Amino acid sequence: MASVSILIVASPGDEERARGALASARAQAGEAELLLVGDVDLGEDAAGLRRIVPSPGAAPASARNDALEAAAGDLVLVVEAHERLAPDAVARHLAALEAAPDAVASYGRTAIEEEGRVRLRPDAGRSGRVLARLIHDKHLIAASACAMWRKAALGPAPYPETYRSVPALRLAMALRAAQAGEFVFHPTVVAERDAEKSDLAGLEELVRVFLGVLYAPERLEEKAEHRARMRLARQLVAIGKHHFRQGDHRRAGKFFDEAVKAAPAYFKGRRYQFMNFVARNVLTRSRA
Repeated sequence: MASVSILIVASPGDEERARGALASARAQAGEAELLLVGDVDLGEDAAGLRRIVPSPGAAPASARNDALEAAAGDLVLVVEAHERLAPDAVARHLAALEAAPDAVASYGRTAIEEEGRVRLRPDAGRSGRVLARLIHDKHLIAASACAMWRKAALGPAPYPETYRSVPALRLAMALRAAQAGEFVFHPTVVAERDAEKSDLAGLEELVRVFLGVLYAPERLEEKAEHRARMRLARQLVAIGKHHFRQGDHRRAGKFFDEAVKAAPAYFKGRRYQFMNFVARNVLTRSRA
């Protein structure tokens, strides 16, 4: 049977949540290797763990990549401090990957607690080549902890050091793996996480992720490119809305304009209502 390494990733201030993430991993780790990634002190809870401590000022990706390189397992699971592994998640991933020996990753659903409600994401997954679906559906890989990766398929330094937010790091690595091979989906809850806050810096990083996908040396298939442009437009609109709420209507208008250039089809149908909103609330104020 393939060996497993589980990486618990935490930053200073995340100690309490990291204890929950670690406990969920320990409950089912068996003989899996456990690594604590980050400059955090969990006291006795971290007894016996291998530790990967980042260099001062290093990007979040740096310690993650160092941990992946140091991991002894053939298969790796990454668990963020705000996530937990659902019961039996490790066993389910192992069974899925054993049944699909050519798959580069196994993933399942994530139970996300938001505003007092628990939602299961994704609504529907798929196995096989998932690149286009991954680009289109922001919930396909809804938590780092929902996926188990074949370490060899990730290649060296799969986390780009230009990103700092967890959603951008997670998506960038998943996109890289999806270009390398097939995924296998099993429709069970394998991960749980708290809501993730989406700030301006995080939105801007997601824009850069999709720009990188669209303008990579390897051209996307037509379907995947269309979906990448639609997703890019969605992120640009989100940034525009942020600036609009801050009262910077001129800058908001610029982002809406870039969204139209990236994917005019994004604004068809029911989105005409949104364009009327832009005309009334953004363009008129930017000329004032």
